[in-house]
This record gives sequence, structure tokens and C-alpha cells, in this order.
Amino acid sequence: MNRSAVNDKVSDQLDSDIAQLLRSLKRNTSSMQSVAYDTSWIARLSPHYPGQGFDEALPWLRRRQHSDGSWGGEILHYHDRVISTLAAMIALHTTDHGESDERRVRQGAAFLWRENGRLHHDANDTIGFPILAFSLVSEALELGLDVPRDLYQDAVKIEKKLNMLGHNPQSWRYTTLVVSLEALRSYIPDDADFIEANGSVGTSPAATAAALLKRHDDRSVHYLQQVVTDQGDGGAPFVKPFDIFEALWTLNHLRLAEAITPTNPEVRRILDFVWSMWSPEKGLSYSPYFPVTDLDDTAVAFGLLRWGGYDVNADVFKPYEHEQHFCCYPGELDQSLSVNIRLLAALQTDRTYHQFDAWTQKISAMLRRSDLTGYFWFDKWHISPYYLTSTAISSLYGVVDDLLPSRIKWILQTQREDGGWGYYHQSTIEETAYCLHALLFWDQHASERVDPASIHAAADYLMKHYQNLQYPPLWIGKSLYTPRHVVRSAVLAALYSYREYVSAYQPTTVAAAS
Repeated sequence: MNRSAVNDKVSDQLDSDIAQLLRSLKRNTSSMQSVAYDTSWIARLSPHYPGQGFDEALPWLRRRQHSDGSWGGEILHYHDRVISTLAAMIALHTTDHGESDERRVRQGAAFLWRENGRLHHDANDTIGFPILAFSLVSEALELGLDVPRDLYQDAVKIEKKLNMLGHNPQSWRYTTLVVSLEALRSYIPDDADFIEANGSVGTSPAATAAALLKRHDDRSVHYLQQVVTDQGDGGAPFVKPFDIFEALWTLNHLRLAEAITPTNPEVRRILDFVWSMWSPEKGLSYSPYFPVTDLDDTAVAFGLLRWGGYDVNADVFKPYEHEQHFCCYPGELDQSLSVNIRLLAALQTDRTYHQFDAWTQKISAMLRRSDLTGYFWFDKWHISPYYLTSTAISSLYGVVDDLLPSRIKWILQTQREDGGWGYYHQSTIEETAYCLHALLFWDQHASERVDPASIHAAADYLMKHYQNLQYPPLWIGKSLYTPRHVVRSAVLAALYSYREYVSAYQPTTVAAAS
């Protein structure tokens, strides 16, 4: 197949796929693959609610145990595997389906003993890991399962925290703690009601299932039945719905690639939905059913809404300001670099704001303090450094330019022979899309051009894997997960930018798909 034919084929499909992706972004719907952690909690419901839609969770778990005995994402991340394995072991043990399941439980325990002490190999914890691990280990030991007691070292500190939290459970609903409420189920008063309007507890299938195990509620049963039906494979995602987040990140990828305009009717429909969720005082959350707003979604929404002509004011960022950085969630202790980078990008859309200079200097200083390697950054929301490093190229250009050339060099030097990128021993579609977008941006804006061979090789890789929609989970939740539409939009945006690159700079040369 010649190069031109391949380009024409992908080019034609690209426009229709972008249009289809936009049509799929709707309120109360979202696309995330099932994960072992939340599916394990659904499996626990099967003996209590037989024939009500939860029975397929157990076969799902049986099919997805790794050869090393663990459960979790395709790429080995110890926090993800530990939390997922503990949850799956307890689910299989408590539902009592015979020797084959007990053998799986023993294999899971062997993994935990063999890999005990390796959590420090991960750059970041998964969400809520200390309290979730403590709770699951305690439950496993009570059930007589042979698991290491010291999977998390600060057990005494965590227990004190849990006891302290137990004095004011009604406040949990309005904190990020609600998404991990399953860890606190023994502290939940019998009369407490954490159910949102859609029947969920904090949009979390795991937390909702745990609440059901404590007390029946028709609203929660219906929510989980709908979750399982939507997934279609017997499993459950990390959260559902996360429709605001999905809309924001998808639109933002396509906006940065200039693949959409705010006058597009589908784009306008989505922006109107985002605007309807917007609070001038606090911004917004990732879902209408999660009451805690965050700076990550708020910063991306701010840029999109200004792009779309909506009246937003940067005062909305004030609640997230700390002395030396901005937080993602009010009251959090560990900072997020990506949140600060996204805020810096949002501020560039309103340079007349009275705090523009002060906030830009604060974030720039924070990024310099965090520049430990000189070549890449990790972040608390994603396990790949390519995610944040690539984002930084377009977000920081023109603001913190001196930090960028070394990151471009790192991206170029770490490209794999297949043309892709991947931090964990294999190229992935998602990481390659981020890197290709960064290189195309740099080629267009910086004084030095990027070697076209690197760009074409990356586009080659994406086109070869264009129809593969099974993305390894790289995003950090309570376990690793993949927001499918968001990742798909990154791929489409990168290839759209590549098509423009070919048209503008290389009119007779396009990448081959084979």
C-alpha cells in the first residue's frame, strides 16, 4: 500500500471519528473500562442479590487473574495490583464457590507475600491507598486469609485517623473521602444517608456496593444494575458517571489540535452542558453527582469556556490557592504538578487578570522546585511521565521556556524502535499520542525543527494501531483505569495535527501504516 493511499484512508476516517466522538459525549453517560477493584465489590453482592445483575462479576474476576496471581491493570503498578488483589481475594473467598476459587485466593496471597515491600517502586500511590489497604488487610485477616500485615506501614496512624473521622461522618459526603467510603463502612452510622440523586455513593461502584452490604437501598441497587448493564462485561468501572471530566478532556485535546471550533453545533451543545455545571465561586467537579469541585476540571473548563465565549472570571481559582502552589482539592496535602500546569495554561487566556503575574510567578517557581530530573515530571493522576511532560510543552511555552528543550530531547531520545513511546517496557497508543502532539507543537512553535523521521515514525505507530481501542490503564484512581473517550481524543487530535503538519510542511511525504 502506498503512502498517499494510507494517508487518504486515515484522513477520511479521522473526520468522521471526531464527529462520532463528539456525538457520544452526553450527560449521565461515560466510557471507562471495567476494573478489578470495583468489580470485586460488585461480586460481593451476588449472594445477597441473586439474579439481579451482579452474578457475572465473579466470572469476570476469574478470567482476569494475572499469571503471577494478582489482579489489576495490564502494566505492573504495585499499588494498583495490591489493592485490586486484596479486593478480589476477599470477594472470591466470601462468596464461597469452591476449591477453584480458593486456589485463586492462595495464588493472590502468594503474590502479596512475594511482592511485599515493593510499593516504593511506584512514583505515586493510588487514590486513598492508605485507608483502603488498611481496611482490606484488616478484613482479610479477620476472614482468616494469609496476607502480609505490613502492606502499608502507617497502620497505627491510619487507625487513629479513622477513629477521628468516626466522630463526624455526616461531613464525609462533602469531601473526597466519600469516593472511598467502603474503607469506612464500619464507622457509618445506621441512619446515615450518603446516596446521591442517581443512587450512587460518590459516583463509586465500590462505595455504593459497600453501602448496600450495610443497608439495602433500592436507589443504589438500580444504580449498580445500570452500571453493570452499561459496562456489558459483568464488571464495573472506577467511577460512573464522570461525564463532565470526559467532556472537558476530550474537547480540550481536540481544541489544542484545532480540530474543532466553538461554533460546531456538537461542540456548542457540550459547552452548554459544561456551562450549566459551572459555579463562579468554585468551578466544577468531574460529575454532577460528586459534590466536591476540583482545580483540574475547573482550569480546563475555564479555558474551554473562554474559548467558547462564555463569561468566566479567574476569581474562581482563589479557593485553591496555597502559599507556594495551587491544590487540586481544598485541604489536600500532596500537590499535583499537572493541576498547576493546567492552571498556568488557563491563565494565559486572561492575561489582564489582576493576579496574572503573581500567580504565574508562583506556579513557575513551584515547577522549578519540582524539576528533580531536568527531563520529565511524574504526576499524581497518571503513572506515565509522558502524560505530564508532553502536556507541559504546549502549556508552558512562552512562560517557562527554559524548562522545555531538555524535555523535548528526552522525548526524542526515548522513542522506541516501533515509533511509539511507553515508560513501562512497551509502547502504548496513549503515550505515543501525547508525545506526537508535543513534538508537532514544538516543531511549529520553536526555532529548531524536529527531525521529520521521528514524527513520521510516531504517526506510523498510531495509524497501525488506529483501530485498537483497548488501551492499557495508565490513569490513577483507586486502581488504574482508562477513560476511553479521553484517550481516543488524544489519538485523534495527534493524528489531526499530523495531517496538518504533512499538508503544511511535507506535501509529498506522509507516513505509511505498514
